[in-house]
Amino acid sequence: MRLIKKDLNRGDHIYVRRKGLLYSHHGIYAGEGIVIHFKGAVKEKKDPVVIETDIENFLNGGNLKRRDYKKRLPPAETLRIARDRLSKRDYSLAFNNCEHFATYCATGKNRSSQVRKVVGGIVGVTFAVAAAFIGKKKTRTKKG
Repeated sequence: MRLIKKDLNRGDHIYVRRKGLLYSHHGIYAGEGIVIHFKGAVKEKKDPVVIETDIENFLNGGNLKRRDYKKRLPPAETLRIARDRLSKRDYSLAFNNCEHFATYCATGKNRSSQVRKVVGGIVGVTFAVAAAFIGKKKTRTKKG
C-alpha cells in the first residue's frame, strides 16, 4: 500500500528514497503538508541547514514512506525537538545526517541505519582482507 499525505500524523518520521535507492532522505512531518529536515540532497550539503518545507519539495517526486517505532517520544515532543533545531547547521554525514536528525526527534536516540550499514560493510571487508592476508602468510610460513 502506498502511503499518502492524509495517512500522516504530526510528528511522524518520514523519508523518501533518493539516487536510485542508494540512500534515503529523512524528516519530521509537522502537519499541514510541512516537513522539518536538513535541506537538499547529499550533493547539496555544502551549507546544510534544518528547514521547514512543503512535502512535495521534500519528496522531490519520490514515494513517501514512514518509519514506525515500537517505542518513541510523544508527537508533541518530537515536534518541539524538531522545531528547536530549525536553522541549525551542524550537519555531518557520519554523525548528524538527516536520518540522525529525524530519529533523534522521534526517539531521543541519535542513530542512522544507513551509516551503520556502511560502517558494518567497511568492517566486514576489513576483516575479510585481514583474514585473507593472515591465511596467505601462514601458507607461506608452512612452505618455507
